[in-house]
Amino acid sequence: MPRLSLHRTATAPLLALGALALLVLLLPFPGSLSVVATRTIMAGGLAIPGIPVASEVALVALAITTVAAIAITWFREPARRTTLVGAVAGVAVAYALSELTKLLVGQARPCSRWASADDCPPLGDWSFPSNHAVLAGGAAIVIAVAADRAWLVWAAAITALVVAAGRVAQGVHYVHDVAAGLLLGFGVTIALAFFAARFRSSYERGARR
Repeated sequence: MPRLSLHRTATAPLLALGALALLVLLLPFPGSLSVVATRTIMAGGLAIPGIPVASEVALVALAITTVAAIAITWFREPARRTTLVGAVAGVAVAYALSELTKLLVGQARPCSRWASADDCPPLGDWSFPSNHAVLAGGAAIVIAVAADRAWLVWAAAITALVVAAGRVAQGVHYVHDVAAGLLLGFGVTIALAFFAARFRSSYERGARR
């Protein structure tokens, strides 16, 4: 019977990253923790060659790993296909919600205020939340659902963090943008994977009656 169950060792990195993102959003700090951290990270990004491509390379690596994990599990464990479809759909839904939120919030990017390591997107290409972080967070969940290997999930979580940090260092996002993006990617993807697994289980129970 298909189910969504991950080993504690596999979920640990995702829980840690999610807790860190939540802490960034909720922790009170004089002058805004996100703004202070963003300016500091952006200043560091100016001194690091190639920082504009760091998050792109990391996101591509996540995408390749995600596709490989899905393909392997799809053929080796057919009973988990419904859950995988739910997880992948979760990434797509999370991305759509991110785009909608950008339009509703309309927050300008930090590079419109301070010097950045890369060209600043035009006004109207909003900052909150980070689409890159949404995709990275969602991909990490899909990898966890598909592979359920602690070392691979750790690698995915660290890579997702690199994607998020790279976008801040690049100057195109605030820290709270990427924190919200990671949480959105995590939450929606795991929710749809869970509901897909429950739907498949309910369907199979009904078919046996």
